[in-house]
Amino acid sequence: MFLFRGKQGGYLKVLYYDGSDLCPFAKRLERGKFVWPSIVDAALTLTPAQLALLIEGAGST
Repeated sequence: MFLFRGKQGGYLKVLYYDGSDLCPFAKRLERGKFVWPSIVDAALTLTPAQLALLIEGAGST
């Protein structure tokens, strides 16, 4: 699974591979930004709960 955030932080795109197909998902906030965790290495690992909060926009500003 790959997650991408837009430059201004209001757009989130998820690419998920289910074993046979690549499934794209996207979400745009009307206002605010997705709060992106700080990245130490080139990759970031999220728990399922953290991913759900990010997609729901619970941490949006």
